[in-house]
Amino acid sequence: MAVSAASGALIDVQGIVSQLMTIERQPLTKLTSEISGVDSKISVWGKVQSALSTLRDATRALYQFDSWSASTASSGDTAKVAASGGQAATGSYAVSVGALARSQSVVSRTFAANDTMVGGGTLSIQMGSLSGDGSGFSADAGRPAVTIEIAADATLADIRNAINASGAGVSASIVNDGSGRRLALTSRETGLAQAFEITVADLDGNDGDDAGLSAFAVSPTAASGGNGTLRTQLAADARFTVNGLDVVSGTNKVTDAIEGVTLDLKQLTDSPVTVDVGSDTKAHAERIEAFVSAYNAANSLLTSLTKYDAASKTAGALQGNSTAVRIQQQLRELVRTNPGADANSTLSSAGFNIARDGSLSIKDDAKQALVADPERMKTLFGGRRVDGEYSGGVARTLGTALAGFLGTDGALTSATDTLRNQRSTLEGRQTRLEGRLEDIEARLTRQYTTLDANLSKLQNSFSAVQSLLNQSF
Repeated sequence: MAVSAASGALIDVQGIVSQLMTIERQPLTKLTSEISGVDSKISVWGKVQSALSTLRDATRALYQFDSWSASTASSGDTAKVAASGGQAATGSYAVSVGALARSQSVVSRTFAANDTMVGGGTLSIQMGSLSGDGSGFSADAGRPAVTIEIAADATLADIRNAINASGAGVSASIVNDGSGRRLALTSRETGLAQAFEITVADLDGNDGDDAGLSAFAVSPTAASGGNGTLRTQLAADARFTVNGLDVVSGTNKVTDAIEGVTLDLKQLTDSPVTVDVGSDTKAHAERIEAFVSAYNAANSLLTSLTKYDAASKTAGALQGNSTAVRIQQQLRELVRTNPGADANSTLSSAGFNIARDGSLSIKDDAKQALVADPERMKTLFGGRRVDGEYSGGVARTLGTALAGFLGTDGALTSATDTLRNQRSTLEGRQTRLEGRLEDIEARLTRQYTTLDANLSKLQNSFSAVQSLLNQSF
């Protein structure tokens, strides 16, 4: 511990040691500054990596050919037939709806209230297919009958809950028709293949009447039953035509009649509804805009990092860095030339403007002309495939270069790894220097504390001698 001069010591040990250590710590201050500088460069390369990654993603959206197959589907009468699509061949289709797909629906006889006790036993629900005319039912072997145990004191509400919890493919609800409560049973999906049959084993021993659980036996082919059940809707498939071709579907949302297009059948039609499928120009334009934006952001960042501003006499963080300069030059060259393609497959020929600073732009009219021609876009951005290999394509060649820069052995990874290794070396030197400085401070404190103690002894001895001399006289 340093002894303060204020405590009676002859010298300020702590103050002297502090001043000497300020000088001793100068190399450490310089080293800390070097580490901070390396951290700043690592951060700068991180920004470059982020900008190039964004550009790489934007190029991928352009050279993946499926992107240029994106289409939109529109209907001439959405109240009757709605249409949507993402990957479909362009064209026009006439759709006529003759029948809509329906679920089988049945209601039971009436009961006084939801809590009316019905009785118990077992319900067996079998899903299957109904013939087109509704006269025949075939059980679906792939969906075995679901048996539901019903307690002897079960109410109408209890039976509804038990059916809904069974997962049998039938939903149950209680409706009030004005004369009482009925249990409504409906297949969860539409189509002839979603019909159902319910058989009953009634605890009262009589399975054919309308008392007890027998009130819920259902025959899919009967319009009504002796137990009071009433069929309110027969299961049915949707039947429609596409350009005169007959199509049958178990649902009203049809995804396979026109490849890449989803048709939503809503009403029967008196005349064909026209469904037009065209190129999704909005999506194409958005991809081009994203590419231009990402490229300009990367180009602008590299320019600001590598330039020297004569007016302010300040240099960019990567000014003079050969890696950063090379990356920017290569990106500009690839965008300008489209190597491997013919003269008509460059961005300039497609209406893009390349400014002196390397930035890209395209006017709306030129952009709209491009997106209206997906085949040209495929060639411009994705190149041509010859003997299994792709040649040219601005986005493809640019994406390949970016993948190289960003890869594990790429220029950015190498630059960052070099800086991280440099930082590790500096940190090692910093740790060793901090240890030496602690030793130096301890040594100086001991030395000046000892010096102070010795001076105190000398002063005491001098005082004693002076006292004796005074006594002699």
